[in-house]
Amino acid sequence: MQAPRITTPAHTVCRIVASFALLSTLLACGYKGPLYMPPPPPPDASLTNPPTPSGPPAQQAPGSAGEAATPSPVQTK
Repeated sequence: MQAPRITTPAHTVCRIVASFALLSTLLACGYKGPLYMPPPPPPDASLTNPPTPSGPPAQQAPGSAGEAATPSPVQTK
């Protein structure tokens, strides 16, 4: 025959704390926030506007497409 088993108050407190921790962990599983990516922020204005030239216009290389559009003062025969 076995002697009756008496639980100590510390053992009971440990079980209650462990049960509370497990329960709170299981309850928090569904609360993770929105499940989609937020839209990206709008781009900076300096990236959407073309740069403005600050110096003299660049010269085109000979034989480029820009040369055919402008008439030359030299006439070829």
